[in-house]
Amino acid sequence: MAYDGAFLWGPANFSGRPPGRLLAEGALVGLATAGVIAGAAVAGASTGFGVPGTVAGVVAALGSAAYLLATNAGRALVGAVALLGGFLAWWLPGQAAQAVLAARGVSRPVVVTEVHVHRYEGRDHVAYSCAVRLPDGTPVSAEAWRGCGAGVRPGRRLTMVFDPDGAVPPTDRVLPSSAAVGFAGPAAASLGLAALCGVAVVRSRP
Repeated sequence: MAYDGAFLWGPANFSGRPPGRLLAEGALVGLATAGVIAGAAVAGASTGFGVPGTVAGVVAALGSAAYLLATNAGRALVGAVALLGGFLAWWLPGQAAQAVLAARGVSRPVVVTEVHVHRYEGRDHVAYSCAVRLPDGTPVSAEAWRGCGAGVRPGRRLTMVFDPDGAVPPTDRVLPSSAAVGFAGPAAASLGLAALCGVAVVRSRP
């Protein structure tokens, strides 16, 4: 049973406060992992290179998990770091994009050109999305969802928020009230990942 516990959670058997070097190493690994994942997401959303940012985040999460595995960290903690890090690499770019739009987005009118009906198998639910264009006829790459519905017809005017720099796709979804509010959730999740990495490091030494 003791072996199973050490295998899952790490072999740490010291009592009291962990050694300072382990705390420092844990903080460094945790902050570096979370910082790279969050930084890649923000940079990707701000510059329009979202996919490379996601890939960089996944690589950082897997790299951190590999390091923890090599230092004999508990397998349950290693798995948790890999899963949470991978999730954040996928989730944070979308949250960062919303925060970017909240900070510098501009509302502009758009005109509905086509209404799409989305039916989901196994669920009694129907969703609608609208293909739109700008009033001058320029097509808009993103579709409107929140303002679209069964009663909307081509020619109807809706409002979407656009990024003046063109790095983030436009949207009509509800945005955070500010960039700070938009980044609050991602920041808390990133700190949680950093703390999890720190615990894994501390418990990886007997």
